Amino acid sequence: MSFSTLFGLFAGISIVLIAMGLGSPLSIFFNLPGLMIVIGGTIAATMIRYSMSDSFRAIGMSFRVMKVSSEIKDLHELVDLTEDLLRLSRSKGLLAMDNYEINHAFYANGVRMLVDGYSLDLVKQALKEKNKLLVEKAEISSGVFRAVGEAAPAFGMIGTLVGLIQMLADLSDPAAIGPAMAVAMLTTLYGAMIANLFALPMADKIESWAQGESYRQMLILEAIESIGQGHNPAVMRDLLAPYLQGVKKAGIDG
Repeated sequence: MSFSTLFGLFAGISIVLIAMGLGSPLSIFFNLPGLMIVIGGTIAATMIRYSMSDSFRAIGMSFRVMKVSSEIKDLHELVDLTEDLLRLSRSKGLLAMDNYEINHAFYANGVRMLVDGYSLDLVKQALKEKNKLLVEKAEISSGVFRAVGEAAPAFGMIGTLVGLIQMLADLSDPAAIGPAMAVAMLTTLYGAMIANLFALPMADKIESWAQGESYRQMLILEAIESIGQGHNPAVMRDLLAPYLQGVKKAGIDG
């Protein structure tokens, strides 16, 4: 997922820049006033719709989505891990899991709570709250980037209108109309590129990532419950089987 995001972002920007540079120097596509209108207006409109903390959280979540994580992602591997923990806890008790290395923060947190003596109901409640918080943060972060994707083209059009008004205000030099029109159109280009090469794809990526993480965490929650109740490994696998069957439906690369 992270690789596809970085590759898509790099490839998209590179292809557009190369195509732009083939017909003319890239310098003609730079216009400072146009950039100020599009970027400044987009930031202002987004800040009006969302708080400063939500905006910064969205930026942080975008880095989290693109970051290559070493945590366990494969659902089958999580089920195998659960079987190991079940066999360990059934033979030596819950405290024996304290030294078991779990390469998944959400899973490790649930196991630690069991080891510390928290009741199973309390552990489940805490993990459900964490899952709910993840989904809520992802929805807000996705909304921030979607707001950017909506505002950028709009301010690109505003910049174009400003440029056209300035051009039409002085038609005494016909030779300057062409270059002035080109500058006026640049803001539309800026807005379209920001929206379609970055903001909207990032919004969709955050939603997809959150869906996958939430699905994975729900499996872990069921796994923690099986460990807490001391289920037989075969029973545990039967309980978690529906999650493995729903991998494609949830959009998770299992």
